[in-house]
Amino acid sequence: MPPPRHKEIASTKNPAVQRFHAAAAGDLPDFLFVEGVRLVAEGLAAGLDVVEAAVSPRLNDEALRQQLEQRAGTILDCTDEVLQKLSALDTHQGVAALLARPRWQEADLLRATPLVAVAAGVRDPGNLGALLRTAEAAGATGFLSLRGGADPFRDKAVRGSMGSVFRLPTLHGFDPAALIAFAQRHRLQLVVADGSGSIDHAAVDYRKPSVLVLGAEAQGPPKELLAAASARVRIDIAPPVESLNVAVAAGILLFEARRQRR
Repeated sequence: MPPPRHKEIASTKNPAVQRFHAAAAGDLPDFLFVEGVRLVAEGLAAGLDVVEAAVSPRLNDEALRQQLEQRAGTILDCTDEVLQKLSALDTHQGVAALLARPRWQEADLLRATPLVAVAAGVRDPGNLGALLRTAEAAGATGFLSLRGGADPFRDKAVRGSMGSVFRLPTLHGFDPAALIAFAQRHRLQLVVADGSGSIDHAAVDYRKPSVLVLGAEAQGPPKELLAAASARVRIDIAPPVESLNVAVAAGILLFEARRQRR
């Protein structure tokens, strides 16, 4: 790669500020907005292309600066004031970047013996990111989020995933009918977490190629998926607690699958 083009940005009204904000909001579908030393480094380690990097004097990680010099298409040399305007954090860390969004196909989610985690109607991006992180940690082969829930490629979900969205093959925008067709097409058992389910979560054979659906805590999974499920599983919890946070429930279910597969 040729040396990056440096551009000095001293005004908070520079078009770059709006460009970064648009990417953070999901309005630039080819890009991911990431910020902070750790998350930018995770994106670099995952091999994602750095389209633009914004840095300010506050960035004190020289190794990361050098990596950006080698990898970024454009480096925006910003004042701390401009970086703060770019940032979604209360206190920025002196670096933000636009990364090329990873493009996955269905086949990427199905390597080895598939275990695909599905977020159905999870609207909180932080919860969605945590769920995605849990899925990667438990050895899931892929991740799907249904239409109507949070977008895993928007800034808060990306931050909540702590970099997992860079590595775990992820698709967004399926509806229940498309998910059912996906499971049938690839001969995957459709396991749906349901507080009223008749099967204990540990009684299912997760060694089979599987899709595991987790719904939002309040609404639960869509009725179409409940009707089509191979198994509706429940987590036995002590009263008077009625439900678990979706990322916690995902951890219990996915790590049971990991235990069985090991």
